Amino acid sequence: MINYLLRRRDFISREMEKCETTIKKAPPGKLEIHKNRESIRWRIVDEDKSRKNLPKKEIDIAKKYAEKRIASDYLTLLKKELHAIDYCLNHIPNNYDYEKFNLEKSRYSEILNNQKAEQLPWHLQEFRTNHTHKENLIHTSPSGHALRSKSECLIDMLLFYRGIPFRYESVLNLENHEIYPDFTFYNEKTDEYRYWEHFGMMDDPKYRKKAMMKIEQYIRGGFIPNENLYLTFETSKHPITATTIGDVIDDIWKWLQ
Repeated sequence: MINYLLRRRDFISREMEKCETTIKKAPPGKLEIHKNRESIRWRIVDEDKSRKNLPKKEIDIAKKYAEKRIASDYLTLLKKELHAIDYCLNHIPNNYDYEKFNLEKSRYSEILNNQKAEQLPWHLQEFRTNHTHKENLIHTSPSGHALRSKSECLIDMLLFYRGIPFRYESVLNLENHEIYPDFTFYNEKTDEYRYWEHFGMMDDPKYRKKAMMKIEQYIRGGFIPNENLYLTFETSKHPITATTIGDVIDDIWKWLQ
């Protein structure tokens, strides 16, 4: 259901862009059609509410107004559906809702099954995370996670909507040092891990230098970019797009199957 809603949401976004382009290109005001017995009048209503008749010979202008009216009405419906989809996506139970359910369930499973309580899924088990600068964890995703940037929040949200299990800032021991990749993924079938680092301030020289050092550390540790290490970048003028994020998520999805 989530995948269908996401596909439908993408379709609506594209349709809204088409409508907005049509409305923007159209002349100001709106067209009204008045029928009086057998006669039909075209009337233009300007933004100041003034009205003037449009001669029938101005068919090209009338067409633009008609396209604008259809686009406006369609846009209203699309916005209404988009609001409903967003509401649905935002109220679908998240990882922490199921974690709470599983914890509650575990209290009774031993009685019902006469065995140990079920183990939580990998991504919901306890793990050591990054506790530095917790005051920067200000962006909340529908998954329930608090993240450090809007871009990380977007990545988290799209991973959650695709149903891909992951950990945020889980500890990784690399070259006798502890680092905290932005996102960690685990394939239980192959017992393999993959990591995703997003570097969001590449137009900052100090940040860029630290980012390159971190990437080099990964490579020295045996990681191969775009194989078991995903790297995404952005600057203030070139923010990361949902398409770029989606391409990475598609690759992760295929790897987990």
